[in-house]
Amino acid sequence: MEDDLPDSAPDGGPRVPCDDACCQVDGGLLRGGSSEVAAALATAGFVALWHGRSLTPEELLPGNVDKAVDGAALLVAQGRAEMDEAGRVVGIHGLTLRITRHRFDVAGRHRNTWCAFDAVGIPAALGLDAVAVTDCPTCGARVTVEIGAGVPGGGDAVLWLPRPPAANLLAEFCSSADLFCNVDHLHDRIDAGRVPGRVCDLEAAAALGRTAWADVAEVVDTSS
Repeated sequence: MEDDLPDSAPDGGPRVPCDDACCQVDGGLLRGGSSEVAAALATAGFVALWHGRSLTPEELLPGNVDKAVDGAALLVAQGRAEMDEAGRVVGIHGLTLRITRHRFDVAGRHRNTWCAFDAVGIPAALGLDAVAVTDCPTCGARVTVEIGAGVPGGGDAVLWLPRPPAANLLAEFCSSADLFCNVDHLHDRIDAGRVPGRVCDLEAAAALGRTAWADVAEVVDTSS
Protein backbone atom coordinates (compact mmCIF):
# COMPACT_ATOMS: atom_id res chain seq x y z
CA MET A 1 0.00 0.00 0.00
CA GLU A 2 1.23 3.47 -0.75
CA ASP A 3 2.16 5.58 2.25
CA ASP A 4 -0.58 8.21 2.44
CA LEU A 5 -0.15 9.39 6.02
CA PRO A 6 0.70 13.04 6.73
CA ASP A 7 4.25 14.35 6.96
CA SER A 8 3.82 15.33 10.61
CA ALA A 9 2.88 13.37 13.71
CA PRO A 10 -0.37 14.12 15.63
CA ASP A 11 1.62 16.29 18.05
CA GLY A 12 2.82 18.47 15.18
CA GLY A 13 6.35 17.12 15.41
CA PRO A 14 8.31 15.42 12.64
CA ARG A 15 7.05 12.29 11.01
CA VAL A 16 8.15 9.18 12.89
CA PRO A 17 11.04 7.50 11.07
CA CYS A 18 10.19 4.10 9.63
CA ASP A 19 10.72 2.03 6.55
CA ASP A 20 8.00 1.50 3.97
CA ALA A 21 6.89 -1.74 5.63
CA CYS A 22 5.45 0.22 8.56
CA CYS A 23 2.85 1.74 6.27
CA GLN A 24 1.77 -1.42 4.48
CA VAL A 25 -1.34 -2.02 6.55
CA ASP A 26 -3.57 -3.62 3.96
CA GLY A 27 -5.69 -6.76 3.93
CA GLY A 28 -2.57 -8.91 3.67
CA LEU A 29 -1.51 -7.85 7.15
CA LEU A 30 -4.46 -9.72 8.65
CA ARG A 31 -5.08 -12.43 6.08
CA GLY A 32 -1.57 -13.75 5.73
CA GLY A 33 -0.28 -12.42 2.44
CA SER A 34 -1.71 -13.04 -1.00
CA SER A 35 -2.85 -16.67 -0.61
CA GLU A 36 -6.36 -17.09 -2.00
CA VAL A 37 -7.13 -19.70 0.66
CA ALA A 38 -5.95 -17.40 3.46
CA ALA A 39 -8.06 -14.56 2.08
CA ALA A 40 -11.13 -16.76 1.73
CA LEU A 41 -10.72 -18.17 5.25
CA ALA A 42 -10.27 -14.69 6.72
CA THR A 43 -13.38 -13.33 5.05
CA ALA A 44 -15.59 -16.35 5.75
CA GLY A 45 -14.27 -16.66 9.30
CA PHE A 46 -14.91 -12.98 10.02
CA VAL A 47 -18.50 -13.23 8.74
CA ALA A 48 -19.11 -16.31 10.88
CA LEU A 49 -17.69 -14.66 14.01
CA TRP A 50 -19.71 -11.53 13.33
CA HIS A 51 -22.83 -13.66 13.63
CA GLY A 52 -21.50 -15.41 16.74
CA ARG A 53 -20.61 -18.68 15.02
CA SER A 54 -17.31 -20.49 15.45
CA LEU A 55 -16.92 -22.89 12.54
CA THR A 56 -14.23 -25.34 11.46
CA PRO A 57 -12.10 -24.57 8.40
CA GLU A 58 -13.97 -27.31 6.54
CA GLU A 59 -17.26 -25.59 7.29
CA LEU A 60 -15.89 -22.21 6.26
CA LEU A 61 -14.61 -23.50 2.90
CA PRO A 62 -16.64 -26.64 2.15
CA GLY A 63 -15.60 -26.68 -1.47
CA ASN A 64 -11.88 -26.76 -0.66
CA VAL A 65 -11.57 -28.85 2.48
CA ASP A 66 -7.95 -30.01 2.21
CA LYS A 67 -6.56 -26.57 1.51
CA ALA A 68 -8.84 -25.07 4.16
CA VAL A 69 -7.39 -27.26 6.91
CA ASP A 70 -3.79 -26.65 5.87
CA GLY A 71 -4.44 -22.95 5.35
CA ALA A 72 -6.00 -22.54 8.79
CA ALA A 73 -3.07 -24.33 10.43
CA LEU A 74 -0.67 -21.93 8.71
CA LEU A 75 -2.69 -18.90 9.77
CA VAL A 76 -2.65 -20.08 13.38
CA ALA A 77 1.12 -20.58 13.22
CA GLN A 78 1.45 -17.02 11.88
CA GLY A 79 -0.71 -15.58 14.66
CA ARG A 80 -3.39 -14.67 12.11
CA ALA A 81 -6.11 -16.99 13.39
CA GLU A 82 -7.16 -18.63 16.67
CA MET A 83 -8.75 -22.07 16.99
CA ASP A 84 -10.26 -23.82 19.98
CA GLU A 85 -9.70 -27.42 21.09
CA ALA A 86 -12.51 -28.59 18.84
CA GLY A 87 -10.77 -27.16 15.80
CA ARG A 88 -13.16 -24.25 15.33
CA VAL A 89 -12.01 -20.77 14.34
CA VAL A 90 -12.62 -18.42 17.28
CA GLY A 91 -10.50 -15.50 16.10
CA ILE A 92 -9.52 -14.24 12.65
CA HIS A 93 -9.08 -10.99 10.71
CA GLY A 94 -8.96 -8.96 13.94
CA LEU A 95 -12.24 -10.23 15.41
CA THR A 96 -12.26 -12.73 18.28
CA LEU A 97 -14.68 -14.48 20.59
CA ARG A 98 -12.17 -14.18 23.44
CA ILE A 99 -12.52 -11.41 26.01
CA THR A 100 -9.68 -8.96 25.39
CA ARG A 101 -8.63 -5.43 26.38
CA HIS A 102 -10.07 -4.13 23.14
CA ARG A 103 -13.57 -4.09 21.73
CA PHE A 104 -16.13 -2.01 19.93
CA ASP A 105 -19.76 -1.78 20.95
CA VAL A 106 -22.42 -1.65 18.26
CA ALA A 107 -26.18 -2.02 18.57
CA GLY A 108 -25.83 -2.99 22.22
CA ARG A 109 -23.37 -5.80 21.57
CA HIS A 110 -19.68 -6.08 22.53
CA ARG A 111 -17.37 -7.29 19.78
CA ASN A 112 -13.89 -8.15 21.01
CA THR A 113 -10.83 -7.51 18.88
CA TRP A 114 -7.17 -8.41 18.88
CA CYS A 115 -5.92 -4.85 19.27
CA ALA A 116 -6.95 -1.22 19.46
CA PHE A 117 -6.32 -0.73 15.74
CA ASP A 118 -8.98 -3.40 15.07
CA ALA A 119 -11.41 -1.72 17.48
CA VAL A 120 -11.27 1.48 15.42
CA GLY A 121 -10.54 0.07 11.97
CA ILE A 122 -13.32 -2.52 11.76
CA PRO A 123 -16.25 -0.18 12.50
CA ALA A 124 -14.64 2.40 10.21
CA ALA A 125 -14.51 -0.11 7.36
CA LEU A 126 -18.07 -1.27 7.97
CA GLY A 127 -19.42 2.28 8.26
CA LEU A 128 -20.88 1.62 11.70
CA ASP A 129 -22.15 3.75 14.54
CA ALA A 130 -20.03 2.28 17.31
CA VAL A 131 -17.88 2.99 20.34
CA ALA A 132 -14.32 1.65 20.42
CA VAL A 133 -13.23 0.79 23.97
CA THR A 134 -9.74 0.02 25.22
CA ASP A 135 -7.29 1.27 27.87
CA CYS A 136 -4.19 3.41 27.80
CA PRO A 137 -1.07 1.24 28.38
CA THR A 138 0.68 4.12 30.15
CA CYS A 139 -1.87 5.16 32.77
CA GLY A 140 -4.50 2.40 32.55
CA ALA A 141 -7.33 4.85 31.96
CA ARG A 142 -10.27 3.76 29.83
CA VAL A 143 -10.10 5.15 26.30
CA THR A 144 -13.28 5.42 24.25
CA VAL A 145 -13.73 6.61 20.69
CA GLU A 146 -17.17 7.53 19.36
CA ILE A 147 -17.56 6.45 15.75
CA GLY A 148 -20.43 7.70 13.60
CA ALA A 149 -21.10 6.06 10.23
CA GLY A 150 -17.51 4.83 10.25
CA VAL A 151 -15.96 8.19 11.10
CA PRO A 152 -14.24 8.58 14.49
CA GLY A 153 -14.97 11.70 16.48
CA GLY A 154 -12.32 14.09 17.66
CA GLY A 155 -10.22 13.67 20.76
CA ASP A 156 -6.66 13.42 21.99
CA ALA A 157 -6.30 9.63 21.63
CA VAL A 158 -3.55 8.41 19.30
CA LEU A 159 -2.69 4.97 17.96
CA TRP A 160 0.71 3.33 17.93
CA LEU A 161 0.93 1.31 14.72
CA PRO A 162 3.88 -1.10 14.93
CA ARG A 163 5.87 -2.39 11.99
CA PRO A 164 4.00 -5.29 10.31
CA PRO A 165 5.17 -8.60 11.74
CA ALA A 166 7.92 -10.81 10.39
CA ALA A 167 6.49 -14.03 11.79
CA ASN A 168 3.52 -13.71 14.14
CA LEU A 169 0.79 -11.07 13.90
CA LEU A 170 -0.64 -11.49 17.39
CA ALA A 171 2.74 -11.52 19.12
CA GLU A 172 4.56 -8.88 17.07
CA PHE A 173 1.83 -6.46 15.98
CA CYS A 174 -1.39 -6.83 17.96
CA SER A 175 0.41 -6.96 21.30
CA SER A 176 1.44 -3.32 20.94
CA ALA A 177 -1.04 -1.75 18.47
CA ASP A 178 -2.54 0.33 21.27
CA LEU A 179 -4.51 3.52 21.71
CA PHE A 180 -3.07 6.02 24.19
CA CYS A 181 -4.89 8.83 26.00
CA ASN A 182 -2.70 11.35 24.22
CA VAL A 183 0.57 11.61 22.38
CA ASP A 184 2.50 12.42 25.57
CA HIS A 185 1.44 9.11 27.12
CA LEU A 186 2.52 7.33 23.95
CA HIS A 187 5.95 8.93 24.07
CA ASP A 188 6.24 8.11 27.78
CA ARG A 189 6.05 4.43 26.84
CA ILE A 190 7.50 4.22 23.33
CA ASP A 191 10.61 5.86 21.92
CA ALA A 192 9.06 6.54 18.53
CA GLY A 193 12.41 7.68 17.17
CA ARG A 194 13.94 4.26 17.77
CA VAL A 195 11.10 1.73 17.68
CA PRO A 196 9.89 0.96 14.13
CA GLY A 197 6.30 2.08 13.74
CA ARG A 198 4.06 5.08 13.36
CA VAL A 199 1.99 7.43 15.50
CA CYS A 200 -1.47 7.70 13.92
CA ASP A 201 -4.31 10.02 14.75
CA LEU A 202 -7.84 8.61 14.73
CA GLU A 203 -8.60 9.77 11.21
CA ALA A 204 -5.52 8.02 9.83
CA ALA A 205 -6.28 4.86 11.82
CA ALA A 206 -9.81 4.76 10.38
CA ALA A 207 -8.51 5.28 6.84
CA LEU A 208 -6.09 2.38 7.21
CA GLY A 209 -8.89 0.25 8.65
CA ARG A 210 -11.06 0.86 5.60
CA THR A 211 -8.30 -0.66 3.49
CA ALA A 212 -7.50 -3.55 5.82
CA TRP A 213 -11.13 -4.70 6.10
CA ALA A 214 -12.37 -3.74 2.63
CA ASP A 215 -13.00 -7.41 1.85
CA VAL A 216 -15.48 -7.98 4.69
CA ALA A 217 -17.15 -4.61 4.16
CA GLU A 218 -18.42 -6.01 0.88
CA VAL A 219 -20.00 -9.16 2.31
CA VAL A 220 -20.87 -8.90 6.02
CA ASP A 221 -24.46 -8.11 6.97
CA THR A 222 -24.08 -5.62 9.80
CA SER A 223 -27.84 -5.39 10.39
CA SER A 224 -27.82 -8.64 12.36
